[in-house]
Amino acid sequence: MMGKMRNKKKKGFTLVELIVVLAILAILVALAVPRLAGVRSGAEVKAHNANVRTIESAVSLYMADTGTALDQMDSIGSLVPNYLQAVPTNPTGGAAYTITNGVVAPAKQ
Repeated sequence: MMGKMRNKKKKGFTLVELIVVLAILAILVALAVPRLAGVRSGAEVKAHNANVRTIESAVSLYMADTGTALDQMDSIGSLVPNYLQAVPTNPTGGAAYTITNGVVAPAKQ
C-alpha cells in the first residue's frame, strides 16, 4: 500500500511558484499606478478647461442678450439658470468659479 502512495503525483503549486507569481504581479502594479495618477491629473485639467470655456460661452450669450460689459457683471450667479444649469465646480480644487475684473477663475477657498 505504501508503494501506491509514492507513485501518486501531488497537485498544486509550490511555494516558490506562488512567490514568483506574486512578484510579477507586484511589478505590474508598481508600473501601472503612476500612469493612472498621471491620467487622472490630465483629466482634471481638461475638465477645468472645458468648464472655463462653457462659462465664457455663457458670459458671451449673457452680454449679447443684456448689453452688459463683462467687467460690469455682478456675479457668475446671474448666469444661472438661463445660461448655465449650475455654476460648475473646479475638479482640481472643488471650488466654484467666479468672474473677477472680467476674468473667469476658480473661487478662492
